[in-house]
Amino acid sequence: MDRDTFEQLAQIQSTELAKALGPFLTGEKQAEYKDFVPHGLNHLTNYKASGNPASDAYLYVNGGLFGRCDGTPQLINAMVGPRGFEAVLEWMGTNTEQEHVDALTDIQETGSESTTPCGDCPSIDLTACAQFYCFGRFCRQTQELQFDRIGMFGNGNVPTKILFGSIIDSTGRVLARQGETIDNAWWLQSRAAGYMLALKNNTLLWAGDPCNNSGSYMEYKGFQNIVNTGKFDSYTELRCDALDSFLMDLNFANFTSDGANAVTRWFKRMVDQFDFRAGGAGLDWSTSEMFIVMRPNTWDCVSRVYACAGIDLCSVGDTNNRFQANSETAQRNHEEFLNRRALPINGRWYPVVLDNEIPQTTGQANGVCSDVYFITTRINGETVTWGQYQDFNQTYGNVRNELIQTFGSDDIGITDNGRFAMIRDNSRGCFDVQILTKPRVIAKMPWLLGRIQNVCCDVLQEPFPDTTGSGGVYEKDGGRQITPIPTLYGDCVNC
Repeated sequence: MDRDTFEQLAQIQSTELAKALGPFLTGEKQAEYKDFVPHGLNHLTNYKASGNPASDAYLYVNGGLFGRCDGTPQLINAMVGPRGFEAVLEWMGTNTEQEHVDALTDIQETGSESTTPCGDCPSIDLTACAQFYCFGRFCRQTQELQFDRIGMFGNGNVPTKILFGSIIDSTGRVLARQGETIDNAWWLQSRAAGYMLALKNNTLLWAGDPCNNSGSYMEYKGFQNIVNTGKFDSYTELRCDALDSFLMDLNFANFTSDGANAVTRWFKRMVDQFDFRAGGAGLDWSTSEMFIVMRPNTWDCVSRVYACAGIDLCSVGDTNNRFQANSETAQRNHEEFLNRRALPINGRWYPVVLDNEIPQTTGQANGVCSDVYFITTRINGETVTWGQYQDFNQTYGNVRNELIQTFGSDDIGITDNGRFAMIRDNSRGCFDVQILTKPRVIAKMPWLLGRIQNVCCDVLQEPFPDTTGSGGVYEKDGGRQITPIPTLYGDCVNC
């Protein structure tokens, strides 16, 4: 969500509709109103502005995050921004609540061969298997802000901060651009809420599991569940392994250039599986678009051992055979892989996408372990793996337009082609804004998806840091939430 979108939301004024709903929002008719609130919307009443605004959200007041006059205007961005597969995944809006994808999985024959010219032949039995993909539903919101404290400065010498280093989300969209002035608490709060919502979606993209649903909070199936075995028909729960993804397990080892864990052999085996399955279904693998997705730590190791690959193609067990690796060739290969961010398999280059929200565990000393995903998004000119979201313009847009025509506003803003809804709640000048989205991932052909599990990497000194706000093992954070107020005899730091 860009700055213009948030600024438009910030300019929403009190309307006749807000006045009409005032008794409900202030609690005078709350008990009566709850009787008619659908279960899925209960969170809107639970999180309504209470009239008790946050005390630590204001930036430039005395004690605020930047409420001192002895600093420079420049604000350095030291956060570790997310990067992920969500940026290359195609996203489409829909108004369809339940998405079932059917596949033909088996043809069998029953009966005996004909013994007479007009006798019966064996008959054909067909089976199918449907996969079900559900929406997630989650939100993030700003702290409750008091309108008359926004924009206040502790004194005339407190400098307004100017951002150095852009704040981005997992799709690569800029939420706060370098050089922008941080005018007030709302400016920073709104962008921080957008950042955390995008980070949540990027996390669920891999680890999402509807078993974690609770009340109005819902998760969709992430790639850990989709790229998996144990598929069953969503209508009958009958097993259908024809739709299983292809899983390989490195068993918490490191890739090597040759031997049993030769990286090119494992990657080739994965692509060979897809090529074989696609051909068997009458599809042309040469038309496919497939991404190799891994953690940045894993890419560091894979790109290095891949640069020395080829030894595994030769028999080096015989003492009469010798294979000499050329260091200059290995260096050129490594630099080409890094420059392209792609790897050659069976004569084709496949793009590598780095995603730092793929689940990661600590391994050996200075080591980390995670999975490497192979995700086919298109084949034969058709998209087969994509992201989807409830398009609020399709589902709520007409009602919203009628309310705006009648009352001037409905306190709900819709952005990004209907992907996000922003809901403002106001209680006598104290307000917060909630950003809500309902996404999911759909894979029509999970048998053209795969992953190599439990791939470990020994890293030099320490792994790359985890994303800010992720709660990861290697997250870099710390700092203050308020700024000590200067006193007559010096700063009272530990009072």
